[in-house]
Amino acid sequence: MAKTSAPTGGPNYMTTTLIMLAAVGALAVAISQGWLNLDEDPIHLTVTAPQTVILPRSGEVPLTYTVKLQNNTDDPELLEARTPCHIHRWFVADGGGNFVQGEPKEDCAQVVMNADLQPETFVEDTNEILLDAARYTPGDSYQMMVSYWGYERIHVFDVE
Repeated sequence: MAKTSAPTGGPNYMTTTLIMLAAVGALAVAISQGWLNLDEDPIHLTVTAPQTVILPRSGEVPLTYTVKLQNNTDDPELLEARTPCHIHRWFVADGGGNFVQGEPKEDCAQVVMNADLQPETFVEDTNEILLDAARYTPGDSYQMMVSYWGYERIHVFDVE
């Protein structure tokens, strides 16, 4: 009976695993430090707002949020809205996507609005809305849908 020996040229799983962990770690550090941004749209909208809103049993509470529209390209971007009221729009939906609250109806001049967003610049706007406590349930999550110059983003917040 002949003895067989283990192959000597096979893959070294320990080395391969360590190399993969190092690569993933380096990628995570690069993203967290802002050296690499994988979510950078040519025109990028961010919404900054509270993650938790504490509502009274009845009445209204203000929710202040900021939108920032950034041009990450080398070319100017023409921003256009049908009316001044269409520059900034919002509504809130529950976790299932059902309408909860929207912006109040307002009279608006029928004037097309235009603006130029220059390369590598941004425009920022702060808005305050009044949340009607009767429409929300403590302990639930809600989605605020925001549109600014036609670019959209969703901000999720919890109600307590």
